Amino acid sequence: MLKISNLSKSFFVSKQEVNVLSNINLMIKNNETVALKGPSGSGKTTLLNLISGIDSVSSGKITFENYDITSMNESSLSKFRRDHLGIIFQFFNLIDDLSVMENVMLPLSLTELELDKKVYLAEKVLKSLELHHKADIRTNLLSGGESQRVAIARALVTRPRLIIADEPTGNLDKNNTDTTIHLLLQSCKENQTSLVMVSHDETLMKRFDNVYELNSGRII
Repeated sequence: MLKISNLSKSFFVSKQEVNVLSNINLMIKNNETVALKGPSGSGKTTLLNLISGIDSVSSGKITFENYDITSMNESSLSKFRRDHLGIIFQFFNLIDDLSVMENVMLPLSLTELELDKKVYLAEKVLKSLELHHKADIRTNLLSGGESQRVAIARALVTRPRLIIADEPTGNLDKNNTDTTIHLLLQSCKENQTSLVMVSHDETLMKRFDNVYELNSGRII
C-alpha cells in the first residue's frame, strides 16, 4: 500500500547541508501495523512528515497505492490527507471549547456526508474507544488518557487507509499507555487501517506486526 524508495532528506543549517534521512526503503502493507523506534534525532518524525506530505523529500519517492506523494502540489496533498490519512499527535491538539463529539466530528466537516451520517460515524468510533459516555463533555475536563483517545477517535472517524502517529503515548502513564495502544491497534484491525507509529517505549514493540529502527538517518 505504501512504498518508500531511496528516500533522502537534508536541511541546510548555516549554509551547511545536514542529512537527516539517507536512502530509506520501506514497504507497508494493507492492514499492517508498524512501529518506528530509534534515538532522538534519528529522523523518525521527519519520516512521518514526509509520508504525510507535510514536508518534501530531497530525493527518492513515496507512493501510496496509485498516488505519488512526492510529486503532488499543496492542494492535492491537502485532499490526499483528508481522504486517506489519519494523523495522531503526541500533544492531542484538541479544541477545548468543543465537546468530545464536536472534536471527533471535525474531520467530517470537510466531507459531503449528511449530518446524521457524521453523527453515526462519530458515535461508532467513540464507542469502540470506550468514550461514548463522554461525548458531551468538553475536552478540557478529560484526563490525559481520555484526551489521547479522543485524538485517536478523531483520526479514525473518516475511516482512513493509513494512520500516522507520532509518539501518541509519550505523555501517558503505563496504565493509560497500555489501554490506549490496545484500543488503537484493535480499532485499526477492525477498520482494516494500516498504522505507522513512532515510539520510544520498547515494551510496546511486540504488539506490532513489524518494527523498524532508525539510527543516524538509516533503517538498521
